[in-house]
Amino acid sequence: MVLAAGRGVRMRPLSDVLPKPALPLPLGPVVASALHQAAAVGCRRVVVNAWHLAPAIQEAARHAVPPSVELALSVEDELMDTAGGLALAWARGLLEGRGPVLVINGDGLLDLDLTALAARHCEAGDLVTLALLPHPDPRRWSRVRLRGDGLVDRILPPGEPEHRDRPLLYPGVMLVDRSVIARLAIEPSAVPEMLWRPAMAVGRLGGTRVSGRWSEVGTPRDYLAATLAQLHGGTVVEAGARVAADARLEQAFVTGRSVVESGAAVCRSVIAGGAGVGAGARVEDSVLLGDVRARPGKRISAALRVGPIVA
Repeated sequence: MVLAAGRGVRMRPLSDVLPKPALPLPLGPVVASALHQAAAVGCRRVVVNAWHLAPAIQEAARHAVPPSVELALSVEDELMDTAGGLALAWARGLLEGRGPVLVINGDGLLDLDLTALAARHCEAGDLVTLALLPHPDPRRWSRVRLRGDGLVDRILPPGEPEHRDRPLLYPGVMLVDRSVIARLAIEPSAVPEMLWRPAMAVGRLGGTRVSGRWSEVGTPRDYLAATLAQLHGGTVVEAGARVAADARLEQAFVTGRSVVESGAAVCRSVIAGGAGVGAGARVEDSVLLGDVRARPGKRISAALRVGPIVA
């Protein structure tokens, strides 16, 4: 199951137009990464939940799901949070089957080798097993500490590690025993309180180091950085976009229905969701999303503009 229903408060104002998992990237919407991760480990069916701007999540997931994967959608009438979203999907019969459920956060970019995760979960009898990476920045994200036997000792808030402490990062991937999900109440609730703490209390919250890459797409700055990383110094103009022949594009991502007019320049920026750049305007280090337009001749730098606002 891919968790994609959140409000995305830290991504505002972009998430006022599109939810985080549906934000476009050169290699597909953000949620595509979680869907391809699930397919890579052999999942044949993936459930994606949606609440905030649910139709956009549905469209993004349908566009991005690999051909080998059957997609099921669990649209929530109210935000159920992470554990509540799992409970509702179970109650709807979407998570039936054998073996554990792979749960992936839908707002990150990841390519992980989960072989060790599957082995740990099956061999140790964990109720929940967390995939863990060496921590790149303990002051930014929560820290997980493992005991020698692979059980989670503590989950700490961001902060300076203690002397000789080697904190681990949870990149939003875990295996959960179906019996645990079946017992969840169908009400808004979060994974740490309803899954991790109870499993830890009975000595069955495990973790294991995995290899691979992960990056968060949590803020507009993260989103622009992820876009530029996927451009690899180039430019991508999607089908349906209209770009004047004399416009100058440098490390630009222009999605379908967007417009860049004559003499305009777009540098290290995203023009998406039908946004426009007027004749002679210059947009740099910025994101224009939705029904918004840079006026002719205007310069926009290091800015976020979302429709329906005239920049």
